[in-house]
Amino acid sequence: MKIRIFAVLLLLPVLLKAQEQPQAYAFTLKEAIDHAIQYNYSAINANRDVEAAKKKKWETTTIGLPQINGNVSYQDNFRLQQSLIPAEFFGGQPGEFIPVAFGTKHNMNAVVTLSQLLFDGSYLVGLQSAKTYLKISENAKVKTNRELREIVTTTYGNVLLADESILIFDRNKAALEKTLSDTREIYKNGFAEEESVEQLQITLASVNSALENVKRQKRIALDMLKLVLGINL
Repeated sequence: MKIRIFAVLLLLPVLLKAQEQPQAYAFTLKEAIDHAIQYNYSAINANRDVEAAKKKKWETTTIGLPQINGNVSYQDNFRLQQSLIPAEFFGGQPGEFIPVAFGTKHNMNAVVTLSQLLFDGSYLVGLQSAKTYLKISENAKVKTNRELREIVTTTYGNVLLADESILIFDRNKAALEKTLSDTREIYKNGFAEEESVEQLQITLASVNSALENVKRQKRIALDMLKLVLGINL
């Protein structure tokens, strides 16, 4: 048996050029459990915790992996530093000086370093802690999913029970209304007591009250089921 849950989908005008329309969904029990595990807020948070723990474990692990660092520097000397050299060194006149520039106009250096962590006690402790944290997060996710299965099964059953109760009360109400109508006719013809009519009226009022109560219980049960499934109320 499937339960129909009504939710409102907001359709984008750019895509469908339509107004908001209610969409009915029918869930079997298995589909309801799968939907809850995917969209329930607790399940989403549990999945996020697991992903965060995996990233933390990987970040800690990379600390112990070989590290390669590279650095490239480039220098452009727009104006080289000059020094005065006696001109006679170059065949010039004694007492005269010639400006000479030293260095290179363009200079580039590239450095690559490789490092490897050999042993660090704090690294081992951190790595073990990250693994433990991941294991705890995974166990919490399993526990959350197990609890969701139980909660969905219970709330799903409550909706089905309310549906069956409504059907029973509807049948009882129809039978009582017919009996009351027949009894009234018999009373009009003098073959029944007025007390019989009044008792049937009281019984019918009780059934109507119980029927309205069960309908309210169904609405509450449906809201609870939507909440567990992660569907907007």
